[in-house]
Amino acid sequence: MGKVKILIVEDDSILQKMYDEGLPEAEYEKRFSENGIDALESYKEWAPDIIILDIGLPEMDGYSVLQKIRKENEDFDTKIIMATGVGDKQKMNDCIMLGISSYIVKPFRYEDINEIVMRVYKERQFYLKL
Repeated sequence: MGKVKILIVEDDSILQKMYDEGLPEAEYEKRFSENGIDALESYKEWAPDIIILDIGLPEMDGYSVLQKIRKENEDFDTKIIMATGVGDKQKMNDCIMLGISSYIVKPFRYEDINEIVMRVYKERQFYLKL
């Protein structure tokens, strides 16, 4: 099995570093985007297995990116983990209704990221075998 392709969409450089440190090079092929428009371009060009998607992004927010992936591209296979510091339960419910796989509440410990992502990825593997 090859590396898991993961697109990390985060505009905060400190959080980017935490994701980078928490996701080992041996297991992941990583790409980073800092805004929603670049994230959609990377998604279309690279076809990641998993996307970690911040809600509060410049140029196009994460919720809009999620909508475009799920509704316009009709992609329900790519696993998407929303990352939010927002305590807005309604926004997270909206994301859940669009089919996110999980979510991360900021702040988080970088040591926990790999466990969350692997759990989501293994769920994907399970469903592919059905």
